[in-house]
Amino acid sequence: MDRQTKQENTARLAGRKNAFLFFSVLLSVVVLLQALLLFTKKERVVVVPTSGPSYWIEDQRASSAYLEKMGIFLSDLLLNRSSADVGERNRILLQYVHPASYSEFKRQLAEEEAAILKGGQAFFFRTLNSSVDPAKSSFLIRGESDVWVEKEGAGSFAIQKQEKQYTLRFKCEHGKLMLESLKQEAV
Repeated sequence: MDRQTKQENTARLAGRKNAFLFFSVLLSVVVLLQALLLFTKKERVVVVPTSGPSYWIEDQRASSAYLEKMGIFLSDLLLNRSSADVGERNRILLQYVHPASYSEFKRQLAEEEAAILKGGQAFFFRTLNSSVDPAKSSFLIRGESDVWVEKEGAGSFAIQKQEKQYTLRFKCEHGKLMLESLKQEAV
């Protein structure tokens, strides 16, 4: 081989080496940027149900649609109770209670369960309206509450009907929405 061809081949190989080096450095920068973005990003889980609007939940926040769905679900467990199902409803409800509020909720639910079983009562709640406050992670529900009592031989009859309003406050931790408090409001 002559000297000129050898120099051209060497120059061409050096150019390819420089191009590969440039792309290697560029890819390294991209991988580092992706790693940085991965550690700083907030993961958002989006749920698309078969019917109704989609909703999402992040590490510390949830969409208003999810707050509403959980508020409706938990308010049904809390406000519609009878002696036949109060124990099961309490067991399900306690799965959604925040650990900081768990012992207080468990105590209150046990007291209510004992009173319902002793008195043969049933509580029914018809929702008139509800709203969500995403900034406070709360769900407000207003409706009509009926208390029914079973009497032997006389069947069941309503002893109390009144309009009530409740606020369910939630706390979102590690992508899980949990009930923090239940408060009866003045109507």
